[in-house]
Amino acid sequence: MTPVAYAAYNHVVTTTTSKDRVLILLYEGAVRFVQSARDGMREKKIAAKGENISRTLKILNELEFALDHEIGGDLADNLASLYQYMRRRLTWANRKNDESALEEVEGLLIQLKDAFDQAALMAKSGTPVDVNLPEGPAMRRISFAV
Repeated sequence: MTPVAYAAYNHVVTTTTSKDRVLILLYEGAVRFVQSARDGMREKKIAAKGENISRTLKILNELEFALDHEIGGDLADNLASLYQYMRRRLTWANRKNDESALEEVEGLLIQLKDAFDQAALMAKSGTPVDVNLPEGPAMRRISFAV
């Protein structure tokens, strides 16, 4: 897709799609870019690896900058910390060709996408959401209503 076409598509998507759907699309894109970075790493395509890691980093930056810490409270703070952690792991993966770091970030992104998918569905039904994510250095139990 050309840059102009992408910009037009992006404008339509962001102005006609619900916020929860845009969030899910960002997570899906980040997962896709991490997978492409891993493919580039395996195939010794340094440029492809770097470009896809950079794209993932940009998405994580946007996700973090979009957080409203006043409204989101602890959840927003925890997500910001998690996004920062994932950026560090991606940088490490890029510098050290560490495929396990890419797999870790991919797993975290998939868990977040699934959690927000679930939250969006529950929000449509008006049901409060309690999402349990695995414990680890960057994760803790979060509970939220969307």
